[in-house]
Amino acid sequence: MSLVEAADTLKMHPHTLEKLIRAGEIAAGKPGRSYVLLTRDVLAYAEKIILRDTADRIRAARAASPQRGRKIATPQVRVAH
Repeated sequence: MSLVEAADTLKMHPHTLEKLIRAGEIAAGKPGRSYVLLTRDVLAYAEKIILRDTADRIRAARAASPQRGRKIATPQVRVAH
């Protein structure tokens, strides 16, 4: 995919994506005058960011929770014989 297509997929400006490519954050080649990226590499980068951000939100929520370390009570179910 082209730089513009990849940037659109990642919801970022093409210049931002170009900086990430130059920094080695995402794989790309330049067979001619412009960068070309593999769809799987673009999606892998998106997945990496999604997993990182999700983990950060979970850690922040746990750190801010006043219930930290307390177990949640589970309801008891009785089975009639």
